[in-house]
Order: sequence, then C-alpha cells, then structure tokens
Amino acid sequence: MELPRYIVVEGPIGVGKTTLVERFATRHNARKVLEIFEENPFLPGFYRDRARYAFQTEMFFLLSRYQQQTGLAQGDLFARHTVSDYLFVKTRLFAGLTLSDDELTLYDRIYTMLEAQVAKPDLVIYLHAPVEVLLERIHRRGRQMEQTIEASYLEDLSRIYANYFREFDDAPLLTVNAATFNFAADPTAVDRLLEAVGRMTTRRAYLEGAVFVDPA
Repeated sequence: MELPRYIVVEGPIGVGKTTLVERFATRHNARKVLEIFEENPFLPGFYRDRARYAFQTEMFFLLSRYQQQTGLAQGDLFARHTVSDYLFVKTRLFAGLTLSDDELTLYDRIYTMLEAQVAKPDLVIYLHAPVEVLLERIHRRGRQMEQTIEASYLEDLSRIYANYFREFDDAPLLTVNAATFNFAADPTAVDRLLEAVGRMTTRRAYLEGAVFVDPA
C-alpha cells in the first residue's frame, strides 16, 4: 500500500495522537514531527490559572510551531514519509477557546501572516473519544501539570474539534473513534487503521472499531 507522504494526526488532549505517530513512524521508518509542549514555560501556569497565562501560552505555541513547520517545509518533506501529531491550525483552535476578544484580535493578525507559509498535509487522521476516555488516558500517562485539567475544558475542546472537522476540506480526512483503539497496548491497532487508509476512495471516511465507512 502506498501511503500519503505527509500525514497529520489530530484530536483533543489525551486521545492518543502521539502514541499513534510514534507507532506509525517506527513501523514505516517515517520522519515524525511532534508537538513540543515541554519547552513552553507558561504551560504549568496556564493549567493553574488559565485567564492569567493564556495569551503567553498561546503565543509561545504559535511561534514555536511555526518555526518547526517552516523547518519541515524547507527540509526533505517529500523525500520520505512524514507523520505529525498536530495541524498548525491547532494553535488557532486553542486560542479561540482560551483568549479574550482583544487578545484574539491581536493573535489572529499574527496567525494569518504565518499560516499561509505552512505546508499542507496529504491526509489528516482525526481521533475523537468521549471525555471520560480522555480523562482516563490523561491520568494514566501521568503528566503532573495535566492532572488539573477539568472535564468541562475537555468537553469544550472536543466540541471545537468536532465543529472544525465537520467543515474541514483542506485534505482527505479519516475520522476515527479512538475509544475503540488502544495504540499503546494493541500491536494490531496501527495495522487496522492503516488498512482503512488504504481503502479510502473519497476525501472523507470514518472508522469505528471494525466498521469502516467510505461514502461514495
């Protein structure tokens, strides 16, 4: 099966994006582009006091992800398969949830200038799962600063992602119920997902467990 050159995996916090990317990259010797969140000095403060640290947090993510993405575009993007655990638009989705109106106006002016220079993926895999599944996975992976994340925040984030991907048409899209996959523990999970990728004949397809829907 000939896989798309540049695949992006997206979805809310705790859904399994990075685990899937790691497994895929290992299986296919692909270059991986991972979100760098540990370097954001404002993130621990954001989880304690969202209103106080939101603008600094989102601006740091915007600029660091832009730097990472431009490096990707200037490198060997088409030399071999590349898989990433975020879309650049993620910065705007989170900003829309966390920033005040005045902050968002300034943020959008910068985001618009940068977004036009970012490479577009050949396929997007959108993972979603119920909030209780996200909370359980967040707790299990044990990142200390994430343990204060509230269910209401994840509900808002999941809704924003669902609304965005409902209208998404920038690349072929495979929507996956990640609650029916355990990429960390099940060695067949990546194979089953990639099999669905190979079966896609339209720009939008859906995968839930063993059920694959590719509406023609």
